[in-house]
Amino acid sequence: MLSKLITKESILKNYLQYYIKRCASANLQAGRSKAAKQLVMPASEQGFFNYERYISRDKNCPNPQVQGDTPYRLMFRRLGHAYEIYPLLFLCSAWFVCFIVITWWSFQKMEVWVDRSQKTAPWSWDKIRNNYWKSKKIFFDPEGIMEKRLEIMEVLQDEMLEAAKKKGLK
Repeated sequence: MLSKLITKESILKNYLQYYIKRCASANLQAGRSKAAKQLVMPASEQGFFNYERYISRDKNCPNPQVQGDTPYRLMFRRLGHAYEIYPLLFLCSAWFVCFIVITWWSFQKMEVWVDRSQKTAPWSWDKIRNNYWKSKKIFFDPEGIMEKRLEIMEVLQDEMLEAAKKKGLK
């Protein structure tokens, strides 16, 4: 039975198919241009020498990067078939966006003193008297309760500032 399956024709056919596939896959870089400057082997040396440039950073090639060579390709090269990574990428990007928004929001508050070159703090009453109600306080305030001026507090703060200046504290 086995002798009927393996014949000279089937062996030749399989060999030719294998040989054609091997030759076709061995010449993958045929579409890429050769290097303009080739290294010349010294005449005193013997042996085979073939120089091909590494096209990974060549801007003249249409798609020069090899897989995993750049950070983008390293992260996203297998997304066509690796669907289980989608939730992880979504969570990472959502975390990054939340981190940026929370950081930006935190630095909008007057309690954060970034510029230490000035002697008075950013929450000093002299600086915030005319715009304290406009500053960021809480993230979600749909009714605008925290954005109202408090005139009683303004009078109290003015009196406290005058008393501190009389004592020489300010």
